[in-house]
Amino acid sequence: MNHPLKGSFPLSILATLVAAAALPLQAQTAPENLEEVIVTAQKRAQSIVDVPVTISSLDGDTLEALGIDRFDTLSDMVPGLVVQQQSVNNNGYVIRGITSDDGSAPGAARVSVYLNGTDVSRSRASYFEVYDMERVEVVKGPQATLFGTAASIGAMSFITAKPQQDFASSLTVGAGNYDMRKLEGMVTGGNKMLQGRLAFTTRERAGYVENTSGEADLNGYEREAFRPSLRITPSEDLTIDLVYNYDKATDPGTAFVSRELLFTDDAALSVPDNNVLGMNDVGVDRTVKDFNATVSWDINDQLVLTYIGAQRDYDSLEAFDADGTGFEMLNFSEDASGDQTSHELRLNFSGERINGFVGASYFEESADQFVGFASEEGTFLSCAGALAAADIASCNTDATALLTGGAIAALPYESHFANSADNSNLSLFADIAYQVTPNLEATVGARLVKEERESGYYSALPNSAILASQGINSDLFFGLIPNTGGEALSGDTDNSALLPRFNLLYALNDSVNVYATVSRGERSKVIDMSSGTESILPSEEIDNYELGIKGRLANSPLDYSLAAFYQNYENFQVNVIDQDSGQTRTENAGSATNTGLEAELRWYPTEQLQLVANAAWIDAGIDSDAGNGTYAGNQFRLQPELTAAVGYVYETPISGALLLTSSGNWSYRSSVYFDIANQYEEDAVDLLSLRAGIAASDRNWALTLAATNLLDEEYIMDAGNTGGSFGFPTYIAGAPRMVSVEFNKRFGAF
Repeated sequence: MNHPLKGSFPLSILATLVAAAALPLQAQTAPENLEEVIVTAQKRAQSIVDVPVTISSLDGDTLEALGIDRFDTLSDMVPGLVVQQQSVNNNGYVIRGITSDDGSAPGAARVSVYLNGTDVSRSRASYFEVYDMERVEVVKGPQATLFGTAASIGAMSFITAKPQQDFASSLTVGAGNYDMRKLEGMVTGGNKMLQGRLAFTTRERAGYVENTSGEADLNGYEREAFRPSLRITPSEDLTIDLVYNYDKATDPGTAFVSRELLFTDDAALSVPDNNVLGMNDVGVDRTVKDFNATVSWDINDQLVLTYIGAQRDYDSLEAFDADGTGFEMLNFSEDASGDQTSHELRLNFSGERINGFVGASYFEESADQFVGFASEEGTFLSCAGALAAADIASCNTDATALLTGGAIAALPYESHFANSADNSNLSLFADIAYQVTPNLEATVGARLVKEERESGYYSALPNSAILASQGINSDLFFGLIPNTGGEALSGDTDNSALLPRFNLLYALNDSVNVYATVSRGERSKVIDMSSGTESILPSEEIDNYELGIKGRLANSPLDYSLAAFYQNYENFQVNVIDQDSGQTRTENAGSATNTGLEAELRWYPTEQLQLVANAAWIDAGIDSDAGNGTYAGNQFRLQPELTAAVGYVYETPISGALLLTSSGNWSYRSSVYFDIANQYEEDAVDLLSLRAGIAASDRNWALTLAATNLLDEEYIMDAGNTGGSFGFPTYIAGAPRMVSVEFNKRFGAF
């Protein structure tokens, strides 16, 4: 079923888009020199071809040209990266087939999400609006030396645009179908000693899943964010950057629907008036605040001392209807809050044959996760099949009235459980690159980590009045969820690890480098208290081996990279939803292996046209050893065997004062499973997005038409979910075709 365009936005603009994208390319000379891509993944500015790890980078201009303004759209252009966003509160990051999406307070991340050099990887706080960026870097494989222990499978590093001395400003306004609205801008300027920058974005879109319950349509968004920053330069040798980030989301919530309601616009999802969920509507209320201070002192030509300090706190409340039906059966909320503090002191050194850094960092966090549950007793018990002996049919909304002879129409039921974590991490790290010969560079790095983790758990589940009337003293879950009566249980553990990396980079010629990498990663121990007793899962350990080549094809305007990797896991940690209680817990699935190939290229066939393409093939899963238990031989969650994408950016003069602009990308992923048990699978999905418009020749204004999922493909983002453990699996529909128009105006120096 194709989704109709809502509102008054004209479908005819799609014809304009396609026509503009199909204009014949004028024969032009390709540029002789490709602009060099500079990255800072190794804590110093380097050409991307000189970095002996697999890395992808997109600068701010490319992000803007391709319309990439969210984490999930970023993944379309990075090989081996998949970003799943159930909601702003619940994100899954997949690098090389391994997923990082644990939202519990005691859980540890597998992917480091860095913002201006600091770790913001906690799942419920890792998402932020992507706007006014200098560049984004995605680094594959264990990167503990560079990005800390959370980078056990890779890292995503976001660097925001810095203040500049010359005055400049920009403003973008946009509108589209599904009542889409966008306002985004920035202003910067200053003097030699002090420069400032203020960037902001506000965007909203009505939900694309029609909700017949009377509450808001679902899978929309309402976001606002702003970022003031200062750059203080007391001297040529000292730079101080101060950045504050504020992100606010009040989204209408996620549509977890049954298969029967998928793509029908007949969802009837709501939560009842209650005292435990924190809100009386399906929705999200999330606030994240972040402050970052970076001080860089050039001691001399060979030594640079850098301090990075950050404070981040978040409060994220989400209420959702987990059964995917109109029954008031499974209504949950999650109230996640926490704060993080980090400090890093690093000394970079450089010489004729040696480059590197040494340093120390300290990270601490406090996190809490409160899960509320609200239901109606008769409905819940009948849906669970517990009233069959009383001849009451499944999901009979009159069950309570039938059992009480009509005396009581409904019996609201509320319970909750919660977990908490207090973690600290002290690291010493060093990384040294030595130029063995003019063509061969060897790098040795290591991070020594000492970690302390403390977790807590409590719950309160009152007995069911209906069950009590039948002589059964039990809560609705029949004791399957531990009930501490509100009393807190706690456990703690500590861990030390040495995580090394070894790299060789060999220059075949001035245009081509080959490299080899051996690195080790570790995902922290997990203290699982959900059973009511302390259960410590051992650290997940990863050994990573890769070979790669990157460079330029025969002095042509084509850059490329190709990498092959093999990863071996011990004590692979998987998150599963308990089939009896609905609680999420972490299990040790044993050993796992991961083998793959990744390729990426950038080509300028003419001065007007840039082409980018990438592909990744991954063969990964739990090893088929009998000792690995239930999941032996299974494919990882959210892990496609093949992903690929092709994109372009094109512009050409159409008069002395005007340019025609166009860009687009096509992305493909093969089939995936949405759970480690491999119960829920989706076939391959490919999506097409296009942008086209006109702009002033000096680029001080632009008018752009854009369409995502241009062919209006139906696909799902997730399946199973919490409802699956109660016999009510749910599905989350991906976004249909979205069409918009944007106008951008620039002032000052660009």
